[in-house]
Amino acid sequence: MSYHIRVATAADHDAISALLLPLVEKFIAPDCSAEGTTLLLGAMQPQAILGYLHGDYRYWLAEDAAGLGGVIAVKGHNHLYHLFVAERAQGQGLARQLWSHLLAECQDQDEFTVNASLFALPMYQHLGFVAEQGPRERMGIVDVPMRLILRPRFAGDKR
Repeated sequence: MSYHIRVATAADHDAISALLLPLVEKFIAPDCSAEGTTLLLGAMQPQAILGYLHGDYRYWLAEDAAGLGGVIAVKGHNHLYHLFVAERAQGQGLARQLWSHLLAECQDQDEFTVNASLFALPMYQHLGFVAEQGPRERMGIVDVPMRLILRPRFAGDKR
């Protein structure tokens, strides 16, 4: 299947939320407490997504004839905030395609960070991210902080 990747607009907040919510419930929530699940699901509601789209986040959407297949977002300049692929599109390379697109859009960055769910940990490792520590629990949400260094920085660099 061929996907078209485009920048998300505020009008996309409902569609983004509709993609994220069932994926969070199925793949991330089982590793979290009830409190963590409530926080996560709240952060994926349409109004929360709308707030991100108006804040310091950039989103890209992958669409095909069947609709929204995936979402990727960066917070600030280099924190991978969301990378979700619809179940119908999983295992087809769409996550890598979205990641490659984000890298092209953010090519001035030396590194990226992500707080990976336990489910997504192997995928992020496959993309080159390295865990900075083992799984942690914060407010009932379990994740693994990871980092990908694209270009090492050295003392004396002007950056």
